[in-house]
Amino acid sequence: MCGINGIIDYSKSDYHFDLIKKLNKVLNHRGPDAQGIWKDKNVVLGHTRLSILDLSKNGSQPMKSANSRFIITYNGEIYNYKILKNKLEKKGHQFQGTSDTEVILKYFEIYGIKCVNFFEGMFIFAIWDRREECLYIARDRIGEKPCYYSFQNKKFIFSSEIKSLILAPWIKQEINK
Repeated sequence: MCGINGIIDYSKSDYHFDLIKKLNKVLNHRGPDAQGIWKDKNVVLGHTRLSILDLSKNGSQPMKSANSRFIITYNGEIYNYKILKNKLEKKGHQFQGTSDTEVILKYFEIYGIKCVNFFEGMFIFAIWDRREECLYIARDRIGEKPCYYSFQNKKFIFSSEIKSLILAPWIKQEINK
């Protein structure tokens, strides 16, 4: 399993880089092999990696698409990714590594959020579209992989675990009845 998290803050141009580092640290047990952070003007994405499929740097996350438009942080496994990858390779698409993460990105580039209709597996992913400045979050049909989120004060934050979310200073640690 891996850990994913991210923050979009429209209230100011604060990257929340240090906060994502803290969220990654809390999620380290989900992915002790590596940690990654990607940032842009009002968004930062984090990832803790449990290396299983592609042990090289080509499998590191957050991962950029080939055209650098899309950035993904992902947890799970796409069981049919080799079949999907093969279909795209036959159409002339090229891949840098052997991870299912890269396959998700390619399918997202081609089909948008409808890409989830091709995937068989357990997953949660968040993809930031740099051109549209839009975040897409999708889970498998059963919702096996966790994702918790909050939107308060023009700040959207998500994570694989609640205990990392509550590190955000604007999150109230009380039940909203």
